Amino acid sequence: MQNSVRWFIGVSGCVARRWGWGLIMRKYLVLLASCAALQATAASAADMPLKAPSVPYISYSWTGFYAGVEFGGGWATEQVTHTTGVGAFPAGTVDASSNQTGVLGGFYAGYNYQINQFLLGIDGDYTWADLNGSGTNISVVNGDVGHATSNVNWIATVTGRLGLVASNNWLFFVKGGGAWAGWDGSSSLTNPAGTVTISTGGASSTRDGWTVGGGVEYALNVHTLFKLEYDYIGFSTASFQDTVVTAATGAVTSEGRSATSSMSMVKAGLAYKF
Repeated sequence: MQNSVRWFIGVSGCVARRWGWGLIMRKYLVLLASCAALQATAASAADMPLKAPSVPYISYSWTGFYAGVEFGGGWATEQVTHTTGVGAFPAGTVDASSNQTGVLGGFYAGYNYQINQFLLGIDGDYTWADLNGSGTNISVVNGDVGHATSNVNWIATVTGRLGLVASNNWLFFVKGGGAWAGWDGSSSLTNPAGTVTISTGGASSTRDGWTVGGGVEYALNVHTLFKLEYDYIGFSTASFQDTVVTAATGAVTSEGRSATSSMSMVKAGLAYKF
């Protein structure tokens, strides 16, 4: 392009001297050639691709209220002691421990407050449960066999949470607080021949205790949170009364019992963050 401009200026100068246009014409031609060069440079710049402006990265904030649904499974252990005795199982008899397993599901909600990479929060949940188990005990007095069933129907917890935010969308947390659960059960007693001698109308109790747990949570987007967690519950000793019916006479009495129990739960949850 520059060679073409020089050639054009030289040829134009010769023509100008031949015809007597002089210095004014030469200056005009130089100005014209400069404009042509600037136009070519602008055209080349226009052909270059434009670079998109960089977008600043915005980290995820965990601060706020949330509410969601959860589901999972649980397993519990229970051991019953007879505080007042009936025949084959006198007071002080300790039954063999029984295990309850099953599924659970319900709702949870809470509030998080993030401070740099750390998180403080409060969380509560209520889950319906279908954890069932049974146990068999043989009397050392007369060989009668006791059959017992027990069930966990619901579980509720209120806990505080401490968390560590990793890579913005990931949260690792631990939790601890109080827990409550609804239990019920029934039992029967048979003699060595297999005849039912005593049956119970069943008993129910609400048990309270403490819970600890932990897990991981991931923000799928601004409003959607997914979690996986494990919780352990240790219940205080619960006392209750069983209604006892003697098969031969129909007599109705009651028997006092106490129970120690614990529970583990694994849950997945999906929540909306407000």
